Amino acid sequence: MEGGCSIKGKKILFLAPSFFGYENKIKDKMEQMGAVVDFYDERSVTKAFDRALLKVLPSMFNKKTSRYYDDILEACKNNKYSYIFVIKCDMLTEEILEKFHVIFPKTIFCLYLYDSVKNIKGVSKKFKYFDRILSFDRQDTLKYPDMKFRPLFYIDEFKKELRTDNKYKYDISFCGTIHSDRFEIIKEVIDICKKMKLSFRNFCYLQSKFIYYFYKITKHEFKYAKKRDFSFFKASSQEISDVVDESRVVLDIQHPKQTGLTMRTIEMIGMNKKLVTTNAEIKEYDFYNSNNILVIDRKNINILDEFLLTKYVPLDANIYEKYSITAWIDDVLYAIE
Repeated sequence: MEGGCSIKGKKILFLAPSFFGYENKIKDKMEQMGAVVDFYDERSVTKAFDRALLKVLPSMFNKKTSRYYDDILEACKNNKYSYIFVIKCDMLTEEILEKFHVIFPKTIFCLYLYDSVKNIKGVSKKFKYFDRILSFDRQDTLKYPDMKFRPLFYIDEFKKELRTDNKYKYDISFCGTIHSDRFEIIKEVIDICKKMKLSFRNFCYLQSKFIYYFYKITKHEFKYAKKRDFSFFKASSQEISDVVDESRVVLDIQHPKQTGLTMRTIEMIGMNKKLVTTNAEIKEYDFYNSNNILVIDRKNINILDEFLLTKYVPLDANIYEKYSITAWIDDVLYAIE
């Protein structure tokens, strides 16, 4: 953590896609830290079907995006920003970024990636427009010399004291969006829990019923799935925090094409919670402790009795501070002298 940055009194243009309300948490925290923040959705499209198209054909929306950002530039052109802070940058084109640099020549441009470079079509071509680039993916930072490694954060709702009562409503829980092979793994964990006589709580989110029916046709593990197995409405961060608090262990299943740690993983630091994860990369992090974290093979799942029975080992205070949202903002917007 580089730290030492104070954004008090700074004016920030913040451009981020909608991701489970975290964009609002970041904005609110920057304002609590004393910054003046203008926030706009980084994406000109918000419908689930359009977002799905965006992943494969981002250029399809270039004209719409250009008009969208022209309106933003017109509204903001007279503001003197200290930072333009962009998350992901999958819709901002090079042409639009050039316009931003013409209008804001003295502003520091910061980019944060919570997805791997290979999953954001064309993003590496845009790196030249940013003074500061950070990523949650340690492997990406080894490939791109100008990219700084900065894992994600936990928000204030996920900061809780270590429980001492050892009485939990659920032995294992999962809360997250269903993608890739997640549902297949969850089904296997449910079977394991039944055999081990463990309680399992899952909240499986799908962006739309269209995606549910699409998966019914294209994914074998959805053959016997029912609509009632999923929620088509996002859970609030407080609802998820409540489920996690009542869980002995939390299950994390990262996308098979990602090595960066999910938000849920980092939130378990703040919650003082044991974690079962498919992401072996976690062993490279400073908070890894085999007593607290069990890495499983997504192709051969094995949940050990002894891991479930041992208590959580508290981490050093500086680790809790390092992964807080405040420290994350400080690192991303670290002043460039």
